[in-house]
Amino acid sequence: MIGLRRALGLFVSVAAISTSTWAFAPAALAYAPDELSDTFSSAIELLQRGKKDEALVQLKKVVAMSPDQKAAYELWKSRDYADWRDLLIQGGDFELAARRLIDLARVERKAQQNDKDAILALVKTATTSDDPAARRQAARTLAADHGAYAVPALLVLLSDGGGEERRILAMHALSQMGHDAAVPVAEALKSDNATLRRNAAYVLGNLGSAHAVAALQHTAASDADPVVKQAAADSLVRLKAQGSALTNFLAAGDAYWRRSDTAFQRGEAGDVVWDWKDGQLVGTPIPRALYGSEMSKRAYYDALRVDPNSTTALAGLARAYVDGQTRIDAMTAAGQDAGAWKDSVGSTLIAVNGAGVDALDLALASAVQAGDAATAAALCRVLGPLAPAPTSGLRSALAAKDGAMRSEAAVALANVAARSGSSAGADVVQALGDSAGREVLRLALVVDADAVRANALAEALRGMGTYAAVADNGALGLVVMRRSPALDIVFVADSLTDITTAQIVDEVKGNERTANVPVFVLTNDKDKDAVAAAYGERIAGTSSGAADLEGAKPALTTELSGDRALATTLAARSAEALAHLGAADDLGPALAGLASATAREDATAVPAMAALGARGTDAQAPALLAALVDDKRSEGARAAAGSALARIVSRSSTALDAAGVAQVEAVVRSDASMAIREAAARILGSLSITPADRAKLLEKLRG
Repeated sequence: MIGLRRALGLFVSVAAISTSTWAFAPAALAYAPDELSDTFSSAIELLQRGKKDEALVQLKKVVAMSPDQKAAYELWKSRDYADWRDLLIQGGDFELAARRLIDLARVERKAQQNDKDAILALVKTATTSDDPAARRQAARTLAADHGAYAVPALLVLLSDGGGEERRILAMHALSQMGHDAAVPVAEALKSDNATLRRNAAYVLGNLGSAHAVAALQHTAASDADPVVKQAAADSLVRLKAQGSALTNFLAAGDAYWRRSDTAFQRGEAGDVVWDWKDGQLVGTPIPRALYGSEMSKRAYYDALRVDPNSTTALAGLARAYVDGQTRIDAMTAAGQDAGAWKDSVGSTLIAVNGAGVDALDLALASAVQAGDAATAAALCRVLGPLAPAPTSGLRSALAAKDGAMRSEAAVALANVAARSGSSAGADVVQALGDSAGREVLRLALVVDADAVRANALAEALRGMGTYAAVADNGALGLVVMRRSPALDIVFVADSLTDITTAQIVDEVKGNERTANVPVFVLTNDKDKDAVAAAYGERIAGTSSGAADLEGAKPALTTELSGDRALATTLAARSAEALAHLGAADDLGPALAGLASATAREDATAVPAMAALGARGTDAQAPALLAALVDDKRSEGARAAAGSALARIVSRSSTALDAAGVAQVEAVVRSDASMAIREAAARILGSLSITPADRAKLLEKLRG
């Protein structure tokens, strides 16, 4: 990114750079060793005193100093996560600056954490040095720089072969690691070595966390060695533990699923999960996006070890599996590498279906309550074929504000009604109609301080069937991007008033959800080549505005993917569900949505037409007639429209006026396929007319 900014400097004017409050200072800019830390501390303290404007000025100074990854990492270590969280929750420029610093620090943290040679050297100093100060410093460095990655090397010393003095010092070092060490140390309670289990239990008494407390409670109740049981009990007393092993494992599972600060070290997901295998602690790398789901799953499995009859644990497990799979699917769709975790779909299907209706419904209810639309929608799809009757979870999803939840619940409840021969209910019918008729739009983001150019571009995009959100500064653009359910394309000006264009590009490409979204830089025609050279493959191209969208057309005509593809499929399934509802259901609330759906793709339009044929009225006849006479529609859609219209005409003599009948006659006489002409002929055959009028009709159609 530094190189990219330098390249941009060749053609972005000095005036444009100097007006940017977020523009990065040149690499040669120097600051006193403590200036960065002091300025950042000042920003935090001012914010804590309620002086937000002054705090933001100081925070902007920090970013303007262009700290490198190591400097940002030192800032990260110097403050408690609560301080970083205070910055993030302010939103706007505060959040933008904090995320920038956190992202810089993350790269350095990851590089340092799993340095095995450095860890072993520090462990040796922390457990063998004759200098108490050196031991303390080594232990602090292990905790600050290496965290959980240092646990395996220290655990080796907790068994019989480590020697008493080294064992005590290793336990002391582990005890200083806090939350980061709780999970891997808890795994050591599964060791066959009673001495190691006892010492691990003592260490956990200094670490806390719901997961550690639960593991201690389970050990205190079930370990075969009385000394280990007593060590666990002593630690629980020190921790003033509340609840039971079951409730604490469940609480840990919920915390991981919610990605809460109580589960994540310093509010950030881990990148490794730990298992006790073959007498040692083994770490398995995991994408951060999947960490919460996997750890949640493990906590619920532990809960089932405590109580195999816990429906709550089964529900949590099903929810965790679904949550993880939806995240894997999102990563795959965005071109992110999920590694070996991407092959978990089979185990997910088995686990989720095997959880049972009661557990799945409880999982659904909790996902609805938490507003987790993706997980709730997926659980609705699982429950639809399994539930013997409407469930409370499906009903709660049907009443949710989120459209995907409502629609998936409606499809599931319609399936239940169709199997049981009962009425689905007016609310289900209404939701299905809304889903079938809901148009799925492409979404664009335009970030440009030039209001005239931005609004003209937005209007041109709308003319291409794409909704465009306009942001007049970079910070607002990033907020819109993070909050948008999906994006198909981003246009960003080559010069912004608050942040660099490079930051927008980096944010889009660095986010797993938007990594594949094409970015076009808005610039003058004379600067296009320079912009393209500066950004290279990170952008899809350049554009001068509304009149220059030829390069963007491929991005706006490709098939929808991700959530929008699911929405399109959902519309089709909603139409099919309506088509198969029994006679006990009044489809009146859904008819308008079904009429709208006739103009959509065949997968949605054809079942919608079938439903209208069964229950439609005069009001929907024009939509069906329009589909029948449209020679740009497929044969299947036109034939389905004709068949549906024929059924409506057979029920109502006023469904078609004279002009409509003439249009149908024209289709019969046209060179359309026989399937289309036959369907149109059935409309004419269904007309309520006199024998004489029918004779005239046949005479017109003769030959």
